[in-house]
Amino acid sequence: MASLVSKWPISMFPVSVLLLVSPRYSYGQAGAVVAAMLLANAVSSPVRGRLVARRGARAVLRICLAGYVTGIAGISAFAAITAPLPLLLAAALLMGSFFPPASILLRSHWTAVDRDLGRASANALESALMDLSLITGPVLAGWLSTSFAPVLPLALNAVLMTLAVVLLAELPDRTSASTATLPERSRGTLRGPLIPLFAAQFLFCAALATTEVSLPVYAQQQHTAFASGWFLAELSVGSIIGTLALGRLRGTGATRLPVLLVLLAAGTGGIGAAMHLGPLTVALVCVPAGLATGSVFASFFTVLGSATPPGTDHEVQGWANSMTTVGFAAGSFGGAALGDAFGASALLLSAPAAAVAAAGLAARSMRTRPRIGE
Repeated sequence: MASLVSKWPISMFPVSVLLLVSPRYSYGQAGAVVAAMLLANAVSSPVRGRLVARRGARAVLRICLAGYVTGIAGISAFAAITAPLPLLLAAALLMGSFFPPASILLRSHWTAVDRDLGRASANALESALMDLSLITGPVLAGWLSTSFAPVLPLALNAVLMTLAVVLLAELPDRTSASTATLPERSRGTLRGPLIPLFAAQFLFCAALATTEVSLPVYAQQQHTAFASGWFLAELSVGSIIGTLALGRLRGTGATRLPVLLVLLAAGTGGIGAAMHLGPLTVALVCVPAGLATGSVFASFFTVLGSATPPGTDHEVQGWANSMTTVGFAAGSFGGAALGDAFGASALLLSAPAAAVAAAGLAARSMRTRPRIGE
């Protein structure tokens, strides 16, 4: 429950901000607000990971929640009065800097569970819950924004994150004991395949975010804004279908991380091509385009978990969260800016190339043969 509730605010935020901010500003400026939040989250994520390890989850969660809610209130209020853009960016930076470390705590928890069981099922469950939130979150945000008030999805984000923090405060810490017994020099060590894996994760998230931002931009440019959430939901439906299908092929070459990333590149390219043919074609292409997404997420965190030095789960997950959020920030801003300048189909220029580059880096990192998760 903590995992699912904490993911709805993540999946709802980009669409919520685009629908709230872009009518008063521009697509590029709305993308900048999303990117500012994600960048602040990324920069502060390793720090929050270390604070959780040193001071405990409950205290850090409460402090972060206060800053997060204040940031959401600032974005909502400043957008409503068409305040200068720097004020919106400042509120987004505050929100991201204090983003409750839900992903860090959950990924550390699931990685410890997988390590205890000697398999990768827990991280797969986490990715499935993310897919579920990606199906329902954008649709819910789009419906609330267009049917009631554009500010309502952000208010719901604050409520959901508050509930997530209450649930996360009860989560047992499976890693603090092992971290406490490590020599200081061994903590925070980034080595072996971790660096190219982090780079590949950044590029993968940038490609995915570019696609996710370009679809609402395309829907608005085609005067079908109501379809924004449905396009994104179809991507997630495809992701679940792909995860189930590829799960039956586990252990074969088709499930290796580099191969999955190449499949993702083909899917994003297919969406970009479909945009030249009309919204109905895009809707038909979104499901097959998302087939590899969930499997890529699960594979990344499983391989990262296998390469994590003992006792450094929180810090490594903090860096992984940074790469995810920086990638989504770059993709969100880039997708919105390209959509402003060249139309939403410009994602063809960036998303497939980023996914192919990620595949190359993942192949390089996996030559070191991680213990599990190949």
